[in-house]
Amino acid sequence: MKLQTKNYLLNYVTLLVVLIFLFFFLRFFLSPGRDQNVSTYIGLFLLVPSIILFTIARIQLGASFQVSAEANKLVTTGIYKKVRHPIYLFGLLFLLGIILITQKFPFLIILVILIVFQIKRVKNEEKVLTEKFGNEYLEYKKHTWF
Repeated sequence: MKLQTKNYLLNYVTLLVVLIFLFFFLRFFLSPGRDQNVSTYIGLFLLVPSIILFTIARIQLGASFQVSAEANKLVTTGIYKKVRHPIYLFGLLFLLGIILITQKFPFLIILVILIVFQIKRVKNEEKVLTEKFGNEYLEYKKHTWF
């Protein structure tokens, strides 16, 4: 099986697992009899659009998605037209939504640590992309956020 085909398969299997998790998570935490408050609704407000945008970004990235920082193709359309790293951004917002829904606020410490690691990863990826695509990437970077 070609690497590109394996990558697409891995992308869709990962998305399927995330969506199944989300279904059962929401079913459990939003079931009748569970306490729901402002935190729950703010969490939902973050979680639902984040997972949708995360999924769209992952699909739009296609075969360019890699676990390690590699530069196969510069994706600058769709969500990537406005945001350089939407998978990281929406993944973090998704986790924040989960923390708010579950009201497990000590996990905010883990989220902050994760943000620090994601920023380091972004810097590494941007270095790789700049080396591979040069001015094309630097120009793209000027017109996008994060």
